[in-house]
Amino acid sequence: MTEADALCGSDAGMSTDSSKVGLGRWILFWTIALGGMAFDLTTKSEIFARIGPPPSRPVSLVPNVLELHTSYNRGALWGLGSSMEHSSLLFAGLSIVAAFGIFYWLFVYKAAADWRLTSALALIMAGALGNCYDRLMLGHVRDFVHFHVDPIGFDCAIFNFADNMLVSGAIILMLLALRPDPAPTASPIGPSAAESLPVS
Repeated sequence: MTEADALCGSDAGMSTDSSKVGLGRWILFWTIALGGMAFDLTTKSEIFARIGPPPSRPVSLVPNVLELHTSYNRGALWGLGSSMEHSSLLFAGLSIVAAFGIFYWLFVYKAAADWRLTSALALIMAGALGNCYDRLMLGHVRDFVHFHVDPIGFDCAIFNFADNMLVSGAIILMLLALRPDPAPTASPIGPSAAESLPVS
């Protein structure tokens, strides 16, 4: 085997090692996913305990813009598909499938080597788990944040923090997909160095 072959073999070994998912990525993923789910479920419980289940009297935070207003949602994000039969169980099942897909992509396919992708998918996992818990345990999702801008007639569907995590994770994924590919790097072995290597 030539010295050049040995160098190439060394580079290949380094490339393989860098594709492994280290403990740090597992910690990053589950900290965001489980921490986000816990935050979502805690805020839902606190707001519903203080304001009461729907129909409840809205609590204004920013007049004509932002208020706390409890609501039940049997559909997906922003109430989509709520009129479908057994919609809550259907979307809970989709959340479980998505969770397995995320886990496989990150830790089996080893996409977790990229910490940005890991963070984005962890946010999506957090939102999916938070809303999935509600659907399985309560039969609906608890929403309580109502954003609306009355002067211009804008009125957003009532949502929760799990919805925010789902949207934030999706936006990060979209930005990562739109980023330009990195420029190819020059070989660490220049022409003069390659010429000086012995040939067997």
